[in-house]
Amino acid sequence: MLLQINSLSNPQYIHNYNNIKPVKQYPNLMPLNTDTVTFTGMSSPSEYKTVFQYLASKILAGNKAYKIDGSLLSSKKIGQAIQQLIDQDRLFLPYKFTNHEKIKWKSYIPEDIRVFSVDKINEARVERMKYWEEFLRYLEPISSDGITRDPQLLAKIQKNPSLKLVIWDAVRSELKDSNRHIPVPFNERALLETIQGFEKIDPKDRAVRCASPSFLEMYTHRLRDNLLTELGVSTKQEFWVRIPSIKHDPANRARNIERLEILSCKNWCTRSSVDKAEAALQDGDFYIYLARNKQNLWEPLVGMTTARGKIDQIQGVENNNIVPLNLLDEIKSYIAEKGLKCHSAIVDEGPKASQAIMISEKLSETDDLKRSFAKAIKDNDDMLMFEFLGVKTKPLEGGALEIGTYRPVYSLNPNSGISVPYSMFGLNEDDLLAHVRVINGDLVLNHKNKIFESRIKKFPPELEQVTGKIHCTAEQYERYAADIDRVIGNDKSKLVIHRL
Repeated sequence: MLLQINSLSNPQYIHNYNNIKPVKQYPNLMPLNTDTVTFTGMSSPSEYKTVFQYLASKILAGNKAYKIDGSLLSSKKIGQAIQQLIDQDRLFLPYKFTNHEKIKWKSYIPEDIRVFSVDKINEARVERMKYWEEFLRYLEPISSDGITRDPQLLAKIQKNPSLKLVIWDAVRSELKDSNRHIPVPFNERALLETIQGFEKIDPKDRAVRCASPSFLEMYTHRLRDNLLTELGVSTKQEFWVRIPSIKHDPANRARNIERLEILSCKNWCTRSSVDKAEAALQDGDFYIYLARNKQNLWEPLVGMTTARGKIDQIQGVENNNIVPLNLLDEIKSYIAEKGLKCHSAIVDEGPKASQAIMISEKLSETDDLKRSFAKAIKDNDDMLMFEFLGVKTKPLEGGALEIGTYRPVYSLNPNSGISVPYSMFGLNEDDLLAHVRVINGDLVLNHKNKIFESRIKKFPPELEQVTGKIHCTAEQYERYAADIDRVIGNDKSKLVIHRL
């Protein structure tokens, strides 16, 4: 708590200042007239000739890969540093490629689909980053595809070489080997408007204003806001956009593909026509729900594809096959309002729309203590997870558990036979079974449909007994033979191996 100084009346807080020595005076020192003091070789933000020289100095100070001496980061020498990078062809620092082994995939997604998906993402990165680099490197008045460039944009970048570094760093900054982001699309108008916006920042406001929103965030917002203004909806706070399919609007094929790329989240493959922007519009319309975030910038929160006249897939920002729980009611209301139908199926890539909605409805369920299934998974609360999955559970000594029959398939709708594997809830079976000591029933690891097979990567470490039978494939038995034999007491009559 903060107190006003004049409110302190207790004598114990009153000090005797009579014995304090006077501060030594330095009459030749002038008072500071800048906003901050820095010790990295950089000058204070307000001292740089342009806001982009300030941003460039921050980039070079924070990235050792550029190998620029700190003495060149001052307001007087930053131009020299940028020119050095240009002369030595080191300004366009390489970007990273996605590595499928570093992505956090849902366990049910097959290896070949992971590799194929990442290959497409990297292909999209190469094509788009090549376009950005050619533009910034050469600043040609006419592009390679015959488009006349905006002379005002070209003049601004030519006049201030620091802009090249700022733009390139912004575009490559979100590309990591551990994500599936696709570079932001190139758009001259949005880029020019973003540059002009940063030019208006008062020199003494640079430290705060340049931190957030970033150059990339503002550019992405300008892309979307210009498009939404064109569609007549930019004054709203949140809304749905329907992008017509090529089949429904063949005359505007190219424009609609561009719209989908611009409005797509950076995690969605539809942000690039190399991957699926065009493919997504071949047969069905695409629906996107957008809302303004805390900074009042546009953010796509939900994407829905259609195929054969029905909603096919629903994705949120994370692109993890989980319908955003906080937007579940909004999505269901929109689908009902528009009279849309949903496909129902479970495939290698994940659940179709109908199951995806049911999965999120289940994840939103709460117990008597208002704890949700989603929260139980996030907290790795195994006993609560089993409770939501309808598996009988009994606590044992030392934090161990006794559970009933374990079959990693949950029935979303018993009346219709719609079921999903546990993995599609986003839970990890190894974590779920980590403290199970006794299974009072069967342990079922196999399934006639491979998608529904158990996804365990190791045999439950604390499991000592299975009172019923163990059902597994020959491959699973080969992998866990010693442990399986141990928990059934070497009673082969309790082992059922299913041959393919």
